[in-house]
Amino acid sequence: MSNLALFAFTASSFVQAFVLLFSVYDAVGTVPVFLALTEDFAKDRKKIVNQGVLIAAIILIVFAYLGPYIFSVLGITIDDFKIAGGIILFIIAIDNLRGKISETRSLGPVEIAAFPLATPLLAGPGAISAVIIFAGPPYGPVLDLLVIIGNSLLAWIILGRATLVQRLLGRQGTQVFTRLVGILIASIGVAFVTEGIIAIVRSVGV
Repeated sequence: MSNLALFAFTASSFVQAFVLLFSVYDAVGTVPVFLALTEDFAKDRKKIVNQGVLIAAIILIVFAYLGPYIFSVLGITIDDFKIAGGIILFIIAIDNLRGKISETRSLGPVEIAAFPLATPLLAGPGAISAVIIFAGPPYGPVLDLLVIIGNSLLAWIILGRATLVQRLLGRQGTQVFTRLVGILIASIGVAFVTEGIIAIVRSVGV
């Protein structure tokens, strides 16, 4: 690929890619989940956001350029990834809905930043699929990198202000909200699993 082709993208294609990745990156929708998962680490939220967003950006950049090769070597597809990520999210949701301390709560801030914040909440199957597509025409690797960096910075700003939401909710409101978040996480998990199964079924022509 020539150097000219690397930069041969239009403003409209950039906006289209940016908006699409923003919708699947879903930093805004991750705010309540982030607050619930870091309830015991309020003082470490800034560090968790910094590390989580950085890890998510690195994951997306790696998959943007090496994704097809990684999946090929491991013998898996993006649909397999969706199903696995959905099951893990569903397990976390069950803990929240039952009022139990999730296994994620026994982890330190660094572990939470990597999982489940960085992946699968931010750099999840949808975002990974998007950046793999953006690496090819009519977008290109340079556009892909700019879109990933831009959305990561936006996610960093949004999640960095998440504590403002907690202050408005208060302690009792936060406890109630945690249960509601459990339903939200479960819904995301079910959606991932459903999308993965439907795609696999279609691929085998059933």
